[in-house]
Amino acid sequence: MTKRITSWTAKTLSYAGRVHLVQSVLFEVQAFWAQIFILPAKVIKVVEGICRSYVWSGTNAITKRALIAWDKVCLPRAGGGLNIINLKLWNKAAIAKTCWDLAHKQDKLWIRWIHAYYVKNQQLKTMQVPQQACWMVRKVIESYSILEEVQFSQNQKKSMIRQIYLHLLGDYRRMEWKTMVFQNAARPKAKFIMWLMIQERLMTCDRLISWKVNVEPECVMCKKEKETRDHLFWHCDYATQVWNRMCRWLGRQKLGNGNWQRFLQWSINQAKGKSAYAMIFRMMYAEVVYHIWLERNRRIFEEKSRNEEQISKDITYIVSARVTPRNKHYVYSLCF
Repeated sequence: MTKRITSWTAKTLSYAGRVHLVQSVLFEVQAFWAQIFILPAKVIKVVEGICRSYVWSGTNAITKRALIAWDKVCLPRAGGGLNIINLKLWNKAAIAKTCWDLAHKQDKLWIRWIHAYYVKNQQLKTMQVPQQACWMVRKVIESYSILEEVQFSQNQKKSMIRQIYLHLLGDYRRMEWKTMVFQNAARPKAKFIMWLMIQERLMTCDRLISWKVNVEPECVMCKKEKETRDHLFWHCDYATQVWNRMCRWLGRQKLGNGNWQRFLQWSINQAKGKSAYAMIFRMMYAEVVYHIWLERNRRIFEEKSRNEEQISKDITYIVSARVTPRNKHYVYSLCF
């Protein structure tokens, strides 16, 4: 896994690109071993440290730098996470599945061997864990208690390991703004920035100052107030004009001069459902947030700027290009 990350560090990838590599490639590597062995806690800690550091820093050296705690990142999207698998819980679920095979199947050589030497016609539910067995066999038999707690569904689309994993994950608070992330066809990097923005984890000036970083507190977009999440993406004159232009393009009136929470709630209501308007609104919202953040960084680090009209045209073009063929007619009605 370290070798793979080392080969990726030379590539310029966004946060979303690094998350996708961790979800697809690295998880498949550890998932294979997790279903065969009980991974030591130290190994799991190192692997999670490597994945966390690569996502947030793009390096193969373990660091503590993170915008959001890794436990929250590993939550499902409904809970405000990125649905990255928790390695420790997945390993427990995989071993519990092995215990289920031990209890229900005897057509494999290793299962017959364990039954012949340790189970000896006993029931796993009632038998004592054999102390003469190696620690791995003991852990497999002990995991039967997990199986007793899980209520398996008849839905064949979910694997048994997945069902056990969701049980071990436990209850979590479902975020109302999850509708902004689910089935959003916006670019992954735009959705990731939106995800950070909603949770107030972008490195705005007020957060940098709280970390004792010497920066100018003034908003670089309007130069009127201090830069905060609420100001930059809502109260700033620049942002207000972009939102007004995009809402007019969608044929909607933007919410009045309320606070940020009212605007977010209004946006959540607009994004609900499977209508063409809701799907396009979700894309538009993510792209507006991304472009405002991009413009802010461009003005700070490159000393370049673009006006609201240029930004709005870019967003309109991107949303129109990414819309599904089924909803093309809705976009055409907006453009003409």
